[in-house]
Parts: sequence; structure tokens; C-alpha cells
Amino acid sequence: MIRAVICAAILAVSSGAIAQTDGALPASTLITVTPNEEITSKKVEVGTRVSFSVVNDIVENGVVAIPRGSQVAGTIAWKTGKAIGGKSGKFEVKFDSVNVRGRDYALRGVHRQEGKGNTAAALLGSILVSGRSAQMLPGQMANAFTAEPIPFAVARVVPAAPAPTPAGAQAVVQAAPAATPRPMVDKSLEINPR
Repeated sequence: MIRAVICAAILAVSSGAIAQTDGALPASTLITVTPNEEITSKKVEVGTRVSFSVVNDIVENGVVAIPRGSQVAGTIAWKTGKAIGGKSGKFEVKFDSVNVRGRDYALRGVHRQEGKGNTAAALLGSILVSGRSAQMLPGQMANAFTAEPIPFAVARVVPAAPAPTPAGAQAVVQAAPAATPRPMVDKSLEINPR
């Protein structure tokens, strides 16, 4: 068993092995997200959990630190319903965390969504006119920010070490055949050949 482990280690060193180095996506990195389903001020209350997906791969040093489609958790932090007098409904989503490869990392940021008001009708004399509910649909984008560094691993190939020379043996260096120099000018293109 020990012999097999030693042989595997020697083989990995001689053939070139893959090593992992660590990197981290810095805190305050911008992440664009979109809701997974409709969020409307008609149906949500303060404290309602809502989910989003990351729109694009977040890349750091050529490595995807947060893959597109990673899930983001948010909470409705504030809400008003539509009101008489033309005022629209509103809500705010606070972004809590992003799940990257099975682990949650803290986010920060708030997105405010407002419905369209109907103040023109209210000014025309109808007190019973109300505004519209706030609504956020899949495909609509919002911005969140990482609140802590998000680590990732970078795989790199370690070059193979040269094979050791047996004791007492001399390394034989064979010289490569000398290349025949080529003329700089093609003789067939000369105007006055000599």
C-alpha cells in the first residue's frame, strides 16, 4: 500500500501534476441578478423571502468565481400598497446571500421597485382612483454586491521535473545538426545574375 502511494507520487512529479492555488473574488464586486418569478406588492409582505439568479458569469483573473445561474436569496425589507389618490405601490428587496458551489456568501444591496402612479386621474377630480402595484418580472435586472471575499481554486499544471541521472553515469549531450544557412535573397529574382 505504501509502495503504491510512493509510486503514484513519483509518477505525478515526473509527468507533471496539477496543483491548486487559491484566489478570491473581492468584496464589493457587482453582481447583476434577475428574479426567478414575479414579485408584486399585491402578494408580498415585509419579511417575504424571494429568489433571484445571477445573470452572467462573474470572472476574476480568468476564472469563473460565481457561475451564471447561481441562486441569490433576498428579503422584502419594506412595502407600501397602492393607495387612493393615485399613489403607486412600492417595495424594497434586500439582497442577503449568493450560493456558490453549495456554500452561501453574504451580499449587500437594496433594490426599490415602484408601480406607476395615476396622479393625472387623481388631479382630474376622482379621489377613488388608485395607483398601480409595484411589479418585478423575470428578465428585469437589479444590482447586488458581494459583502465578503468569495474564494475559488485555480488549477495549474506543474511542469515535470527532469528525470534524475543514475549515479556514476554521465549525461550524453548530442548536438543537433547544424542548419544549412539559407540565402537572404532568392537568386532567381536577381536582375543581373553574376
